[in-house]
Amino acid sequence: MSLRKPIDEKCKDCTYDSACPGSWRQQVALCTIKLCPFWDIRAKPTSPIPESTLRWYGVDSDEFGLHERSP
Repeated sequence: MSLRKPIDEKCKDCTYDSACPGSWRQQVALCTIKLCPFWDIRAKPTSPIPESTLRWYGVDSDEFGLHERSP
């Protein structure tokens, strides 16, 4: 049995807010609770997080290594 789905669900339940910008994966990737046992293995987005979303959360994209890539 894979633990990926239960970990994703826990992180989504803890972090995701549908009223805020970003997909659940983007919001989970921007989680700042580094003491959480799932922080190192939390879900990551499959595409870059837009700079506008990073700015909304007040996140320094260099801190998380999450950059929107230019075409």
